[in-house]
Amino acid sequence: MMHTQSAIESFLLVSLAGLLHGALSFSISSHRGAHGQLASKLSSSSPLLPSHTSSSSTIVITHNSISTSTHATTTSNNNNWTPQDLTKDNPGYLPIPTDDYIKKYQTNPKLWPVEFFIIVYRHHHVKPSSHKGKTTTQILVRKSANGTSKYGVGTGVPVTRWMLSSSSPPRGYKVAVPEIMLDASNFPEFPTNDVDVEEERTSWTYSKIDICEDAFQTGSSADDDAYNFEDDQLEEYASRIRQQLQNDLSLQLQSKKGELSAWDVNVLSTVKTIVDNDNSVAAIQGSFRMSGLFGYKDSITTNRFVNFDNAPDPTSLIKSTKIYTMFPQMPNPMPSPTSTPSELKDEILSRPKRMQESGRDPHKDKYGRVYTHTSTSNVSNTIHGVYITFDATDLLDGEDDVPPAYDLFGTMPIEREWVSLDDLKVTKKEGDDGRSIIGECDTKSEFISGLLFGS
Repeated sequence: MMHTQSAIESFLLVSLAGLLHGALSFSISSHRGAHGQLASKLSSSSPLLPSHTSSSSTIVITHNSISTSTHATTTSNNNNWTPQDLTKDNPGYLPIPTDDYIKKYQTNPKLWPVEFFIIVYRHHHVKPSSHKGKTTTQILVRKSANGTSKYGVGTGVPVTRWMLSSSSPPRGYKVAVPEIMLDASNFPEFPTNDVDVEEERTSWTYSKIDICEDAFQTGSSADDDAYNFEDDQLEEYASRIRQQLQNDLSLQLQSKKGELSAWDVNVLSTVKTIVDNDNSVAAIQGSFRMSGLFGYKDSITTNRFVNFDNAPDPTSLIKSTKIYTMFPQMPNPMPSPTSTPSELKDEILSRPKRMQESGRDPHKDKYGRVYTHTSTSNVSNTIHGVYITFDATDLLDGEDDVPPAYDLFGTMPIEREWVSLDDLKVTKKEGDDGRSIIGECDTKSEFISGLLFGS
């Protein structure tokens, strides 16, 4: 196996926010799944968009397997995830139909959900330790809320996403104008077999909702209580990050367009359109608010866990930012929108056994597209994610430097802790010198809805 001292110098932990299932929530009825896997990219041809095929060395770990590739080769397992063109046919599998929902997304990019995520990590000196001077990489996590794994990771806020048309937008969101709707029957897991005739004819629709530009401003459409969510410094910091992201996206589309595939151009163009909208600042601000990084240590002083004077410059943050498209393993058939939380939880827990009994591939769909995570019927889990990694090594180095997490408009702190990559089963120690190497464990039971990317 390959030693990872350089490979884990910086980590991008891609979390699908976990929302109801163990990370954080922002009051949208959302059920994110429990699935962990690791993809370590040692190099990338683009600062923001990972290459689908690269001649550089790539390590991909998932489903208890590992492969090292220099020429886009695969192992016999062939279930490893790498960034993929979700509209491209795969040899040995059925061709993707023309009415596939992702092809519809590509034809009309306004259908794509887009979300910002904040991942916090640090390189921490281990003491006491038998290995003098040893440091370990730690991820800021919280305990899983539903018991399907140990930890929830990451904080994420959608700029735009789907909501049941029969529901009202949650606080801080509004229905997109002009209204965009999508029938549930567009998704391949929509129930058409083994159900009674009446249910088979009954569908439902989703509507697109967008975060409000003034979501955190006093007197805004989201201001329905006395709590003041305004934070001028955080808003200004988020605005600078957004500006830098705009610049980098424009540069890539101009300078690398001839090198990128049609899929990659579409992804970058779709994300840039979203980032160009002023409400993207609110989504970035909300992601940081949920992370607790810039929260106050107590209600008496104005001391923040991280002061803005010491915070990473937006330019450096964008250098470590990546855009990934998540493709979820959905329940099949898709549960009714009237399903209770208990029924949805039971579906997730029983799904592995049902897939085994039915012969359904747990790693790929029938078109050969590799799943990135396990999901419930939340259709917004097929998403373009903008993942911002935050190196807190010199900012939160003490044992007591553990900022709590918050829901998007929550006021109650959610306890978190630093957990090493070894303890997350992503890496393991090897040899007497305490070196860590990439592990081979299935991490789904360790942390919820996440991928780990090292570069």
